[in-house]
Amino acid sequence: MSGSEWKKVDFQQFVNNFGNEIVIKNTPEILYSKKDKEHEAYNSLIAFFFITGALLIYIALSYFLASVYFSLTLFVIILIIGVIVDIFLMVNIIKFNVYIRPLECWVEVYKGKSEGVFEYYCFTYYPIFTGKCHPNEATNVILKLYQEQIIKSKIDITQIEIYFKFTQEENNDVEKLGYFFQYAEGRPFRDDKINRNSWKYFPSERSGLENYIAIGNWDHQYEWKNDLEFDFDKLHEYAPWVIQRWNEVNLKPLTEEYKVKINWNLRFIESIPKLKPWEGNLDSQTYENPKAHKDLEIVNEVITKIIGQDKEIEKIKDIKDEIPIIKAYFRDLSS
Repeated sequence: MSGSEWKKVDFQQFVNNFGNEIVIKNTPEILYSKKDKEHEAYNSLIAFFFITGALLIYIALSYFLASVYFSLTLFVIILIIGVIVDIFLMVNIIKFNVYIRPLECWVEVYKGKSEGVFEYYCFTYYPIFTGKCHPNEATNVILKLYQEQIIKSKIDITQIEIYFKFTQEENNDVEKLGYFFQYAEGRPFRDDKINRNSWKYFPSERSGLENYIAIGNWDHQYEWKNDLEFDFDKLHEYAPWVIQRWNEVNLKPLTEEYKVKINWNLRFIESIPKLKPWEGNLDSQTYENPKAHKDLEIVNEVITKIIGQDKEIEKIKDIKDEIPIIKAYFRDLSS
């Protein structure tokens, strides 16, 4: 793919020429799961119910045995300690009960080759999520440390390209050719073996009859609503599903200056459109990003170096002693 074949268009200039309605109305609506969330603090939840139950039993026993023995001082001390511990546990539960949701959508406009009266454009949309959660709880913590220390942000940036053919005549016809995005391939939502080079082209007709683009897994790769309907387990296990629509408020042009601010170069996202519609046969065109898994590779490298290749990690307790070392490692890596 030659970068010179696609040129980024100044967004305001494009709006001046064609208006912003075409950009807004073609922004892909996203179907996302309300159960996409961070790992819950199950141990704290269990402890909360255990302590609350114990307190209720103690209060009941104190009431029934008051005629035999009752110490107001002991009763108050135990009650205060129990309530304080419960409050601490509840705060911890709320802290970890974090839902992942779409935040806003960024957009870039690119212009490709011209053929007579035809001009090819690509609208690259970047639906932004508040974060993402790796299925492995321990790996998720390390990934969060990587984001915090290296990228300086935990937002998750996804990418959907939509290709168009403009006819430069009096009627200025616009033909939507199709979509190009990382395809989730129908894999389970919490499958940690993802393929970020699973980019696939879909003709524009695929989006007909309210066939929305849907979140396919924890890494926020995409599939279609029709794919979900054939995947009964995923459809119902992660229900309810919500439609995220975009408007002038939450759809924003992405500038090169802002890319610098959010450390775009450390995210290994290729901005330049990946297909060449002027060559035809879009279905057979492919794309691979050699750095697509770079963040996970760095995380696995840290696990091997600091924790050990042979040690199985799954829960936070498996890495709690190494967390300060991992954080320092990432800090040194970013300096």
